[in-house]
Amino acid sequence: MISHSRQQGFGLIEVVIVTALIVTALFGFAQTGATAVRLLHTQQDNLEATLLAREALEAVRSARDESWSANIAWRTVSPLASPSLRYYPVIVNSKWSLATTSPGLINGKYARYVVFAKVCRNGSDDIVSSCGTDDPGTRKVVATATSTTQSVTLTTYITDFQSYLNPSAETKSVSFENAITGTNLAAFPSNNAGTGDPAQGFTIGATAISVSKIELFLRSASATPSDIYVELRTSPTGTVLGTSNMITATTMATTSPAWVEFRFFSPVALAAATKYYVRLRSTPSSTDAGSGSVGSLYWDYYQQSPSGPYAGGEARRYIGQLSNPADAGQSLDQYDYGFRIYALP
Repeated sequence: MISHSRQQGFGLIEVVIVTALIVTALFGFAQTGATAVRLLHTQQDNLEATLLAREALEAVRSARDESWSANIAWRTVSPLASPSLRYYPVIVNSKWSLATTSPGLINGKYARYVVFAKVCRNGSDDIVSSCGTDDPGTRKVVATATSTTQSVTLTTYITDFQSYLNPSAETKSVSFENAITGTNLAAFPSNNAGTGDPAQGFTIGATAISVSKIELFLRSASATPSDIYVELRTSPTGTVLGTSNMITATTMATTSPAWVEFRFFSPVALAAATKYYVRLRSTPSSTDAGSGSVGSLYWDYYQQSPSGPYAGGEARRYIGQLSNPADAGQSLDQYDYGFRIYALP
């Protein structure tokens, strides 16, 4: 009897020990699993942030390919400068653009931006940290994607390679350069009133052309006007044949006018002996009351004569006002804005 009881006791102790070992092992497995899940989440967040930063660099390259002078050259602020000098990759008119205001968090989680810096070279043409000679055809780009748990920063250099491929290919095809009068003839971008867009008509000569860029004679009359772009149209409200890159209007001249370049990513084919229109647009739209368009931009250096100073077209204003896309606005037959149309051979 005594021997039998002892055997029963030893069995109970063994059960207790085995149970404790199992519980300990399960707890360890649970901790390992939780750690693995956290690592997976961390890796996922890091991958997402890395991909967003890479996409930001691709957005900069896309803007560079569209127009170095309009989109890249003037953005020369050091990455160590004020955060207000960040630029945010956004898609406008199906193209990448670099906005000066944040579009908000991506996926409700990530802030993304890029900053630019000049590139300095020494006498051997090597990139150095302090300027010997500024290289105007190269810029340093730092892209950052950050959340509450992750921050990824990628750095690259971009160059104005297109200027070395065929620098003299573009030629001025159609232009009117005698505009001298400076007033706010168009009331653009309407300062939230929705009064519409200005446009200028022009006529192609005896040979068809492929337009690569347009220059308009503009100046800014306010500190922070809306960003702008141009459209090539068959009429003031007709088919859009091409849309230019976005111009950050805060970089424009304020005391005197200057030729502002708008470049098309793909050349726009225009037929010979045909009239077209270049229409100046804003973001937010100047055609919509309450849209948030701000400031005054003067396509103001126009000229007036009884028969019209440029025979191939006329100035227009108030196109599409109050959200009416069919409104061709007011024709100013005696006026013409300053413009240049450039074409590829």
